[in-house]
Amino acid sequence: MFAAVGLTGMCTFNPGSPERGEVPQVDAGTFISMEARGMDFAVRQPALPEGWVTNSARRSMVDDTPAPVIGYVTPDGGYLQLTQTGEDTPDAVEGYDGRWRDLAETYLVDGREVGVYTSAEKDVRDLRVVDLGDARALISGAATDEEFNQLISTTIAAAPLPKY
Repeated sequence: MFAAVGLTGMCTFNPGSPERGEVPQVDAGTFISMEARGMDFAVRQPALPEGWVTNSARRSMVDDTPAPVIGYVTPDGGYLQLTQTGEDTPDAVEGYDGRWRDLAETYLVDGREVGVYTSAEKDVRDLRVVDLGDARALISGAATDEEFNQLISTTIAAAPLPKY
């Protein structure tokens, strides 16, 4: 089978690690302003730190309610995903992806408590949650603690978008 497929020229084999290409960019501003108009909770657009790229924007569901999600690639190749919801923290954590997580620790960023929720399952990523008062921000991904905290800080600092 490998010989037949190989002879067609429709596949390639490149051992080693992938080369880093250009990260696709998405206009999150238009998406998030439209989402803000349709949500019954405050939605924010954090200012991006230098070198960060917005590479995805979509609507998801958290605990059966709509939630805007924006993905970011950091200059060092990390990836973070910010989900915003009006659900309270326990429901947001449980309804994020249906995977169980326990509160492992808390710490402060800009005077706000951040909860780190972890799972004993290896394929379940940690989830950081900050209560903004009028919404909850859920951050997951693969990045450094500093990058997580940069996104949390810029989200805390962002004013809610207008609903008109």
